[in-house]
Amino acid sequence: MSTPCLLVRLGVVALLIAPGTAAAQSIEARFNDLQRSISALSAQIEQLKVQERQLEQQLTKMQTSFEQRIERLEKRPAPTPRTGR
Repeated sequence: MSTPCLLVRLGVVALLIAPGTAAAQSIEARFNDLQRSISALSAQIEQLKVQERQLEQQLTKMQTSFEQRIERLEKRPAPTPRTGR
């Protein structure tokens, strides 16, 4: 690419992103949209982390309960077979 062609392209890019131009405003609007999206997604991630912790706690309680129930069942004496029918 020749130097004059490169300079023309750089000039066009500079004009497009100059403050106050429609292109610069469009880029800024897109940037602001992306920032809002990131904020919303970050909030959603935090909510999901809280839900995950709650589910882990529930799972731990269930596992403990099941283990205790199994222990109680294992400690019971075996049922005696019925005879005499």
